[in-house]
Amino acid sequence: MEKFVRYAGLSALGLLLLAGCKEEKPASAPPRPARIIEVEPHETVFSVQASGKIQARYVSNVGFLVSGRMISRNVDVGAVVASGTLLAAIDDVDYSNKLIAARSQVSAAQADLAQAGPQEERFRKLLSEGFATQANYDRALKELDNAKAALVAAQANQRLAEDSLRYTKLVAPTEGAVTEVGANVGQVVTPGQMVIQISKMDDKDAVFAASARTAAGATVGRKVKVALQDNPSIEVDGTIREISPSADPTTGTYTLKVSVPDAPESMRLGAIVVGRGEIVSPDSNIVTLPPQALLQTGTTPQVWVVGADDLVQKRAITVARYDANQVVVERGLVKGDRVVIAGVNTLAEGQKVVPQTQPAETK
Repeated sequence: MEKFVRYAGLSALGLLLLAGCKEEKPASAPPRPARIIEVEPHETVFSVQASGKIQARYVSNVGFLVSGRMISRNVDVGAVVASGTLLAAIDDVDYSNKLIAARSQVSAAQADLAQAGPQEERFRKLLSEGFATQANYDRALKELDNAKAALVAAQANQRLAEDSLRYTKLVAPTEGAVTEVGANVGQVVTPGQMVIQISKMDDKDAVFAASARTAAGATVGRKVKVALQDNPSIEVDGTIREISPSADPTTGTYTLKVSVPDAPESMRLGAIVVGRGEIVSPDSNIVTLPPQALLQTGTTPQVWVVGADDLVQKRAITVARYDANQVVVERGLVKGDRVVIAGVNTLAEGQKVVPQTQPAETK
């Protein structure tokens, strides 16, 4: 009996000890430090480089105002002309004959007017004395008015004939260099057809074919470095002055014109140049993160976001592109979000952290 009591007491003591062990709870792990950045959407500036060529800002396509067979052309490509220089001429025989005919019409109209004037005056006097009827005077007055109108028309035709004869000589409307010819001697030209192209030498542009992304980020007035392709040491500062609003239907590129007012003489028209500059990314309100902020699990990019209670939660994001030293996030983050950027693979969902803020990257 004594042994039984002793055994029962030991058993009860063991149960008490076991019960005491079950009531003990393990101590929770302390919050771990986590380096974070606060999301701040911003614009991104990136460098671009493109090849283009030097062109004149002002180009005049000069042509005749009348048609005819060209009998002379006094300039070729490369010639430098002054304003008023005779460039070409067409056969003027027909226009000379038209001028002779117009002058004859003027002489005939003047003769008719010289006869109709005194006749109207005589009938007016006779009508006042009662020796002519009103109808006779009205006819004389009508003939006078017709003679005056005929003279005005004949004189206008004479001026048109004189102008047409003058237009058979093509003169330079401005000074510059001949950069293209569109007709040769013996060719029949039509009014408005380009015969000579004149480019002004004073104002030059560096013209580039830019991609859609570059054109969207470029702004008028932004500075660009322009250098000769075959001699990069020759470089000048340029300014974007024009961005084409529509793409070239063949290449899909946009024309970008850079003004180079201080272009040296070696940057001749047609010279190949290289342009370098910085433009603003067309992606508005983008977020950039360091690559180490991305979780390496799953197929969808994710990041750890620290909540107001300092507990971390996974959040899926949409990445616009991966650059050399950063990840451009298109969607999934908003201003003020706190994103963990170090040790992301050692965290667990709902884990408490001690945020250590690092300024967000702006480029």
